[in-house]
Amino acid sequence: MTHHTALWFDLDGTLLPFPDYGEVVARACAAVGVDAVDGFRDVYDDAFFGYLYAFDPEPYRRAAADALAAVGSDADPTAFVAALRDAEYGAMPTPPAVREALSALAATDGVAVGVCTNGVGDWQRGKLDRAGLATYADATVVSYEVGAHKPDPAPFERAEALLPADRRVMFGDSREADVEGARDRGWDAVHVDGPADVPDAVDDLLG
Repeated sequence: MTHHTALWFDLDGTLLPFPDYGEVVARACAAVGVDAVDGFRDVYDDAFFGYLYAFDPEPYRRAAADALAAVGSDADPTAFVAALRDAEYGAMPTPPAVREALSALAATDGVAVGVCTNGVGDWQRGKLDRAGLATYADATVVSYEVGAHKPDPAPFERAEALLPADRRVMFGDSREADVEGARDRGWDAVHVDGPADVPDAVDDLLG
């Protein structure tokens, strides 16, 4: 089935507010008894992004293990990751206006809704479920599942295959990953500064 229009949305910082990650890490550290939060985070951040961009199967756990070792903690890396997930999800409440906008789009003839996000598959899909937004998405693309992060064309190519459409539009907070990546594939793209911009951006596009 070919849709008239496929509207694709980034997740973090677009549909959901991106949290103060220092506070998220601090909450997770407190949950597992790590006191040296600053030292932990210095190692964790660098390690996590190194593993993420190498597409390591367990970037969260491996980064946690590195950081815990660096601060001399015997906390369980798996327990830290569970605490981090709870803290991150809890710090990203769903804006009611975003929920209403996606609900209206899902009921609009000829319009398909997709989520195209960088990140780890189960982590991002779990976040989308917890936010109560998964029900409005006709398709979801997570960069880890295609082996490349936006702005690489691979996530956009997967999106095109999942939701064939005459017109595709990407909404995102990253000019490089979302806007430029989509335009390089011939899509339309709309930059938003955060979830508060999404409803008006959609209204302006669809008239």
